[in-house]
Amino acid sequence: MTDTRPFSAADLHPLDGWGGGPVMSHFEGVMWRLDANPRMRSTMTAVEILDHAPDWQRLRAAHERLTASVPRFRQRVVEPLLGLGTPHWVDDPDFSLDYHLRRLRVPEPATPRQLLEQAQWIAMTPFDRARPPWEVTLIEGLADGRAAYVLKMHHALSDGHGMMQLLSQAHSRSPEPGPPVKLRLRKPAAPLPSTATVLGQQLRAGLSRLPQQARTLAADVAQGLQRPGAAQEALRYAQSAARMLGRKPAPKSPLLAGRSLDWHFDALDFPLDAFKAASKRSGASLNDAYIAGIAGGVRRYHEQLGQPIDKLPMVFPVSVRTAADGLGGNHFVGGQFDAPLDEPDPVACMKQVGAFVEHLREEPALDVLLRVMPVVGRLPTPLLGKMMSGVTAAQDVQATNVPGLRHPVYIAGARVTHFFGFGPLPGCAAMFAMLSHDQRCCIGINTDAAAVREPDRLVECMRLSFDEIIGTPGITQVFAGPAKP
Repeated sequence: MTDTRPFSAADLHPLDGWGGGPVMSHFEGVMWRLDANPRMRSTMTAVEILDHAPDWQRLRAAHERLTASVPRFRQRVVEPLLGLGTPHWVDDPDFSLDYHLRRLRVPEPATPRQLLEQAQWIAMTPFDRARPPWEVTLIEGLADGRAAYVLKMHHALSDGHGMMQLLSQAHSRSPEPGPPVKLRLRKPAAPLPSTATVLGQQLRAGLSRLPQQARTLAADVAQGLQRPGAAQEALRYAQSAARMLGRKPAPKSPLLAGRSLDWHFDALDFPLDAFKAASKRSGASLNDAYIAGIAGGVRRYHEQLGQPIDKLPMVFPVSVRTAADGLGGNHFVGGQFDAPLDEPDPVACMKQVGAFVEHLREEPALDVLLRVMPVVGRLPTPLLGKMMSGVTAAQDVQATNVPGLRHPVYIAGARVTHFFGFGPLPGCAAMFAMLSHDQRCCIGINTDAAAVREPDRLVECMRLSFDEIIGTPGITQVFAGPAKP
């Protein structure tokens, strides 16, 4: 599963290379192009609760430094003419921090429910594709003088782990201002050549490499045939690829069948130490307990509405990020799991999750979906959207677990008390995202309003499920209840 180690000093690196090179990966290019279908938008949202409203000028200066240090945040996406090629990042000559950094005051004292409604509206608003695909909104007017920092960014920029690599350095460990930082002037990126020029260069380079590639291929084949076990390895990979690509999800839940463009945010949190102790007692990983908690909540929801089911199609990301990968970017594959909703024992459910993950990680072709992306990415956008929406719509639930910051952090002097992540809804009914922050587990829940007709009931079912796993009634807190009339 996603690496769940806390971030530490060893994770701190210069950020000028965050996000990778100027050309998107094929996977990122597919995510960017899928935005043509409104139900497939890949928008990630982070909602940080602050103990008080930060000083605006100090917050603005911090973002000046951040965008000067991370070139990607001052770059927009350019798509090749006629879709011939992969989207590129280029410097935005019209970059304006005042567009990307916003300030909003809600009628005081705003409830947590009202805050999450503001955040979900922000998340549902499409990006201006002529600008860098990220926005920050400071929301003031919360009860007890609190505020919220809402970061919205396109998934093509990074996965959740890469986002936390960035935020681990963008946040301060002290409320006091740091020493003045002299900004380095970045060398502007060279303008992209025209599509015709790129295609001509690629054609000439490809033709010139053909003789050498043929000789290299022949040598590799001869060497491979001489290496013991080479044929067996190739066969195992092919068989594994057939399993990975041919795996059929469980039937979808009739109760979660609706789909719309409306998102609904909810949130839960509970102590990290209690959750770790519960998973350890059960001989399971933290992630096994997390997935089992979701399964238990969905099971209760179906039972209370009189439509119990045996299995639920669920997808969760499996990290393929290595130490050699740069900061940011996307390095994960999806694991298709049939959650056992006919298993009321949470410990037994954890064991099923753990066995599945262990088996999945042993698949030689775990990365096969990434390997086919160069082919998938060349499909016309309408065909690509239809194909990918058919794949994601077959999943009722997606869930992700991202390592967070295990120590107190500050934004312009204000302490971050809660950190909730809300993933996109690419055709599925619900997305769960867990972040560990300052010794608490924070779960952001994003549901399709047409699929989950009773979100308050679902949240209560989730609360009861995680209480059961931890073994302490009432320990799981609902961050946002129903709005006051």
